[in-house]
Amino acid sequence: MTKQNELKKLEKQKEDTQNKIDSLKEELDNESNKSDWIKIPGTNYEVTKDVIHKRKSYNEIIKLKKENEELLTLKIIGTICEHPDLIKKLKMDSSSTKDDFFFKQPFPQNEERGRVARFYAYSGYANLNCNENSSYSNSNLGVRFVRRTKGGGK
Repeated sequence: MTKQNELKKLEKQKEDTQNKIDSLKEELDNESNKSDWIKIPGTNYEVTKDVIHKRKSYNEIIKLKKENEELLTLKIIGTICEHPDLIKKLKMDSSSTKDDFFFKQPFPQNEERGRVARFYAYSGYANLNCNENSSYSNSNLGVRFVRRTKGGGK
């Protein structure tokens, strides 16, 4: 076998191995994503089970958002609130004071001023604040993304 043929053979093996690695990474990503998302009843959306990207500012979080992910909207939060079991699963029932999250700013005038919206819960109550500083972060504050489900519908 010539060195040229041997090189071609090795390059093909390398390409096949890289394709297999990429395929396995995608499968693993899909498995972990599936268990980390909860379907929102009556919608074609699912939401991240846990608050993610804690200790990051809104500005940093937006840069981490995947193409198919969106911020929760006030409308979707309202839909979640119609399902007590879902509120409990997501710890939006004041059972946790460490799961605050940013959501899509519903007021254009606040967005123009660079203000962001935030959900937070304390013992006995929950609150929506639409006048937060976009550079603010803390260990209890992160984000819940939503994404459209593939086959879902209302």
